[in-house]
Amino acid sequence: FIPAASPSTRMLAFSEPPKRKKNSNPLVQAAVGEAIRRARSWTERVTAVEEEGKETRKDDSLPSGRKTSSRKANSLVERRREKSGEEKMSMTEGFTKAHNEYSRIATKSTSLLLNELWTKKTIPDEGWTEHSIELFLQWIASHDSNNRIDMIPLGAGEREGRVASSMVRRLHCGLTHGIGRSGNLCEVQPKALGSSMLNCLANEFALHALKTIGLHSVKGAVVVPLCTGMSMMMCMSHLRRTRPRARYVIWSRVDQKSAFKAILAAGYEPIIVDPLREGDSLVTDVPEIRRMIEKHEDEVLCVVTTTSSFAPRAPDDLVAIGSLCSAHSIPHLVNNAYGLQSAECTRRILECRSSGGRIDAFVQSLDKNFQVPVGGALVAFFKQSHANSFAQFYPGRASCVPARDFVLTLLGQGTRGLQAEFDRQMRLFERMRRKLRTFAEEIGETVYEVEENLISLAMTLCTIPASKQTLFGAVLFSRGITGARVVSSTSKKTTVEGHEFINFGSHSIDQHAGYLTIACGVGMGEEELEELFARLVSTYARFLRKNVGREVRVSGRNVNFESEEDEEALTDPY
Repeated sequence: FIPAASPSTRMLAFSEPPKRKKNSNPLVQAAVGEAIRRARSWTERVTAVEEEGKETRKDDSLPSGRKTSSRKANSLVERRREKSGEEKMSMTEGFTKAHNEYSRIATKSTSLLLNELWTKKTIPDEGWTEHSIELFLQWIASHDSNNRIDMIPLGAGEREGRVASSMVRRLHCGLTHGIGRSGNLCEVQPKALGSSMLNCLANEFALHALKTIGLHSVKGAVVVPLCTGMSMMMCMSHLRRTRPRARYVIWSRVDQKSAFKAILAAGYEPIIVDPLREGDSLVTDVPEIRRMIEKHEDEVLCVVTTTSSFAPRAPDDLVAIGSLCSAHSIPHLVNNAYGLQSAECTRRILECRSSGGRIDAFVQSLDKNFQVPVGGALVAFFKQSHANSFAQFYPGRASCVPARDFVLTLLGQGTRGLQAEFDRQMRLFERMRRKLRTFAEEIGETVYEVEENLISLAMTLCTIPASKQTLFGAVLFSRGITGARVVSSTSKKTTVEGHEFINFGSHSIDQHAGYLTIACGVGMGEEELEELFARLVSTYARFLRKNVGREVRVSGRNVNFESEEDEEALTDPY
């Protein structure tokens, strides 16, 4: 019992406890010591409150200008301890009400950011910081059953998100369940709520991205964890139920194997229609496609057209083909592999739709258009019901990696960053075209005029013998110019899955003198473009001297390399 005396008396009562027989048990001694320390702390607080009350009453009697403003910030306990040199009892006492309020605001702002994203399900205008994106990823992953922290999950099924390798688990950020359910790519999986949320955001982001670049009439979009060719195969297989008698797919020829193999993988026989030459361009043979439709009618599953391709191939005439398909009630599937970055490809898709033409779906690659790793595609529809039906056709569950990479990329870019990338591609393509034309004129070559192709360019190679052209392409690759293709003219037949193509790679059986194609894809930078032409000029000049025995004159001077060092020293003259 402590008598109700003055504060000093109370402190004395605790500082000098009555002498008792010492207990040899160390646990008891520790407990007694802790009780004494707590009592002292409590006594100090009571004393401080009483003395602070006295000072407040004194200050109230003084003029307001003489009141001490620091009284509220520094308690009497702190001043007493500073004088005595005594350290704080614990770090907790250093946190003021202002600190706690800031902590509450920071926590609330993070929750608001994540909840707003999930509520709106749209790409933010401005890109997020990497820290915010990591918080989002952790938040999403925490919703999956295998990542619960309130209890240890006990999986009693055959697939419980278990991963044997800790490295693989980190690479997948704990999102190991995949997306969708068996038989529906977009269905919510209870055990994988976080992965399902991520998948939902991917599809909503895809639709938002398409509208951002101008495809406002698109109603549905599905991110598929398959490459472009496999996604097209899935589209054709999905159309099977609507065309039970179908045996053929009419294909406007473009010498890329993915779309052609997609037809075969879906179980149909391709009817190959070569393009026509108009000037330098290879364009759609609409009359021949019409003839094939009228000849086979109910046996045609769909017509497959292509927008993006290597020059001199131009985008297919979607308006004319869409009109034919609408008139004959035949599905129309568009291979828009890397066409989202091309204003011309986008314009043709919109024009076909607005003119009453038919497009059942158009497929584009995620890596080529959005700069994510290879492995995913975006299938777009003008009816939401078509998107739902397509998603329900997917057999089994799917990897969430393409959807995850797509969402994280767009979160980092924002709509402004995405549009800036596409705008830069358009600007750099025009610059590439000017530079290639200047270079071609100086070495006696020509750039094909394919105004509709706003991604790829082609330059003739008349100055290099046909027998050396393939070697020139290999030399360019060895110099780090990847993606450029040398297409030499040939009458040889190339067999692809039992089907023969003459002059494969040229999109046509027409003979030519050989050409070089280069492309300006989204993501290319100005420095990369400058270095491309510096290497192209030096490689071409050295190749001509060593393999053809000619010197090349560039920008009014002979380029005659005496050594590798001289070649490397050549600067871009344009």
